Amino acid sequence: MKPYLISTEVLASQVFRYHPAYRFAAFLLCAFLFGQIPFIVWIVYERDSMAQGQERAAQLASDSQRIASDRKALAPTEKKLKRIQDLAPLLRARLPIGAVLGKIEQLTPPDLTVAKITIDAEAYQPLQIESGLFHVPRQIRIAIEGEQPLKAGDPEAYSHLAQALLRSLPPESKIAETTLEEGLDAEHYKTFRLIFIAPTNANYFGLGVTKLATQNTL
Repeated sequence: MKPYLISTEVLASQVFRYHPAYRFAAFLLCAFLFGQIPFIVWIVYERDSMAQGQERAAQLASDSQRIASDRKALAPTEKKLKRIQDLAPLLRARLPIGAVLGKIEQLTPPDLTVAKITIDAEAYQPLQIESGLFHVPRQIRIAIEGEQPLKAGDPEAYSHLAQALLRSLPPESKIAETTLEEGLDAEHYKTFRLIFIAPTNANYFGLGVTKLATQNTL
């Protein structure tokens, strides 16, 4: 009977399978390959992040070009808005003269006769804007002159007019002068003079001026 023969290939296979040194080497190889997994995951993540970043950059560039194109189309409107903003101090420095005259007429008592109303701008301030140099008034001087009969029912009618008109003007307003003196017809009348100083950029709602419900569009 022939003995069972083991080839060198089988012996080598057995050595690779069971020898401790080869097992340790195989363990190191598996550990090395396993350690590469996080690196591979990181590489994939970085490539994906880079692709998303490039796509985002391309989208931002496209949006930037679109915005630049839209802004170029709106350039005339922006220029108009800039001019309106530059003219804002001039627009705010206006006095509603019609409302002032209407309030004086409304508050004047029957015992008084208003002969003259003068409204002057004072305390000018230079304002440089694109279209040139302007002088903007910071306050308004309102002078009222008239007559009051000697036999008036209310001897303080001129003073009451002054106080009533002052309450209708902005809070920063003041009475600069109130005088009652002999007139040309001293036997029947006395002349009065009232002077008010009011700021231009202030609240004139007391004169009956109301806000617009909606803003005008360009």
